[in-house]
Amino acid sequence: MPEKPGKLMPALYGGVIMGVISGVPILSFINCFCCAGIMLGGFMAVFFYKKDLKESSPPLSNADGLALGALAGLVGAVVTTVLTALMHLVFGMAMGGGMQRLHDMGLGDRIPPETMRMIEGIMSDKGLLGIAFIFHLVIDPLFGLIGGLIGYAVFKSKVSPVMPPPPPVQH
Repeated sequence: MPEKPGKLMPALYGGVIMGVISGVPILSFINCFCCAGIMLGGFMAVFFYKKDLKESSPPLSNADGLALGALAGLVGAVVTTVLTALMHLVFGMAMGGGMQRLHDMGLGDRIPPETMRMIEGIMSDKGLLGIAFIFHLVIDPLFGLIGGLIGYAVFKSKVSPVMPPPPPVQH
């Protein structure tokens, strides 16, 4: 019996799609619609996997959809973080002047020094990217699972119901 194709390449493709949608500033607004871009990555992973299935392969299962969506989510989290870091290097941190704004509003003197150091650490490049990576490491596989299940529902083999033979005619 033939084996199923590997899940790594379809998950990489879906994860890259997910990461580009989440990591590029204008495209990331797609995720405002119930994480649609993240779900699209899981959906596309199932699409690419279905293309690799042969006639003699076992059919696509819901477990395949779940695994592909979760794997694409893990890849998507890494791609999103890398693209976000690159965008911050090219365009600068959006929060870069945040600490200065706290001081301009007169709040810098009222906040204890230990708390200010903690806020500065979180608002640093590494702190924000770390928080974003952890966020995407949780959210992307979850919504990738949903996209994988939607992909399974769309791409599963349609089996026509077998009609039982008609009852014998009684004379």
